[in-house]
Amino acid sequence: MEDWKGWLLNRVTITFGLIAVVVIAWNLYVQAHDDGILEGQVVNEAGEPVAGAKVVLSERTIVSMTSIAETVTDADGRFHFEGHDRHALVLTAEMPDLARSARMEVQLYFKNQNRRLPSPIVLSGAA
Repeated sequence: MEDWKGWLLNRVTITFGLIAVVVIAWNLYVQAHDDGILEGQVVNEAGEPVAGAKVVLSERTIVSMTSIAETVTDADGRFHFEGHDRHALVLTAEMPDLARSARMEVQLYFKNQNRRLPSPIVLSGAA
């Protein structure tokens, strides 16, 4: 019986056990948060929501940027993308002939990661 406790409480066994727990927890987290949902808001320079702005979701690679989806903001300036299967994204927003945003790079930890942007996309200047 003493040999069994010694083996179970060995630092190597405990280390591998903790690694296994972390890997299992991470995989459960990924599985629960991999719907490809990306949400955010578009505002003007004064911080007011912009309704009807076109938001373009693009995939960034080493040599190019390819548009993969577009949407239009609602009355509160909010936008929503679903089902993207990328992990390096770029968002841009514009009101045709009025204003355009700078590119906002969105780096995800894993493909399809759900993400709500912490800061809004700001439209400024003339297009």
